[in-house]
Amino acid sequence: MIAIETITPYIDVIFDEEPVEILSPKVIELRSKIHDEDYMNNAIQRIAQVISKKLVENPEELKLTV
Repeated sequence: MIAIETITPYIDVIFDEEPVEILSPKVIELRSKIHDEDYMNNAIQRIAQVISKKLVENPEELKLTV
């Protein structure tokens, strides 16, 4: 039988460690892209285009309702 005093220091080490983060390849890819200025500029431009298209297709959405 192992005495609790023997394993306690090891348990403390295990719980003191930072949790290991397991990331999917897609998350790693996206994290690198958000630091790419060209990628972000293109993404913002694309979002603006999609929003503009939606507003032109349905201008009724622009009207305020009281």
